[in-house]
Amino acid sequence: MRGCDYYGRDLGTRQPPLGEVPLSNAELAIAIIVPPLGPAAREVRLAAALLGAPDVRADEAAALAVQENCAEIVRHIALCGRRFEPENSFWPALLARLPNVRVDADRLPHPTRFVEMTGIDRGKVGVFTRWIRPRRPLAA
Repeated sequence: MRGCDYYGRDLGTRQPPLGEVPLSNAELAIAIIVPPLGPAAREVRLAAALLGAPDVRADEAAALAVQENCAEIVRHIALCGRRFEPENSFWPALLARLPNVRVDADRLPHPTRFVEMTGIDRGKVGVFTRWIRPRRPLAA
């Protein structure tokens, strides 16, 4: 419902349907990766997409990550974001606000799991990458 249909699954219709969740994208991203929930790769990838939303503020995301004890995961996501989107000022801003914790990347999703990647795009050979983030549905 937040535009993260890249990770959509055919789960059928929920009865009753969920209403809008009164959380910001940053709050929702952190909520799905808190350590007590034991986030799997899918939750970390969803959190990465939500953290990449244009309305997320680096100071809010970093404060929540520290408060909820998941700064390592958020740091991993931000390092990957900086790698794939070096022109996006959000990722360095987020990294600057996070504690310099050690990241065990071997237990977290590979950096390429946060991006769409192709070798051929519109007939041109070359690697094209784009951060997976919430997108507005296309008009019909």
